[in-house]
Amino acid sequence: MSLRKYGWLFFTTLLLGGLGGALVAFIFDLEKLTESSAGNFFVGTLMYVLYGMTISIVAQMGFFAYMTINYFAKTIFKTPAMWKSVQVFLVVFVFFDMIYLRYTSLGEGGSIGPFLVEPILLLIVAVVTAFGKSNLTNRTAWIPTLFFMFVVTALEWIPALKEVDVHSTLSMLVPLLFCNVWQVMQLHRLVKRES
Repeated sequence: MSLRKYGWLFFTTLLLGGLGGALVAFIFDLEKLTESSAGNFFVGTLMYVLYGMTISIVAQMGFFAYMTINYFAKTIFKTPAMWKSVQVFLVVFVFFDMIYLRYTSLGEGGSIGPFLVEPILLLIVAVVTAFGKSNLTNRTAWIPTLFFMFVVTALEWIPALKEVDVHSTLSMLVPLLFCNVWQVMQLHRLVKRES
């Protein structure tokens, strides 16, 4: 990937993070933003945009960390099937941990049902993204995309998952998903070899 292509990916991901932050503002705090002056509306919206851009930096660090891990894993494991098996195992492991660890630390003896929502939502988005990526490229991209979208996004999402608050979990998830879906769907375009 050339420096120009990386710069394009960086700035478009940054803008998408800001867009995700603005979307969170309009979903959760539109009433609060519109109840006062126009200046407060713009400043409040700007704060959410900057928050989304900050989350986009986290998403970009996670993306390049995954790319590095993927590169080394392909050299460590003897066959591609072994690395894919490890990725599938880690998806299942993280899915279980997202439910179990959150329930044991935040559940307070209540129902486990509310703690199923986040992992299932994230898994649905990861599966849909993996199908889209495999349709654009080839079938071998399905498992790596699923792994990146589920495991890496879950790791990036940990600060918000430490609370039982829909606003904080979704305000971090929306920009993360905007950025991670964008990055993984653009990767094949940016690294294709010139013929």
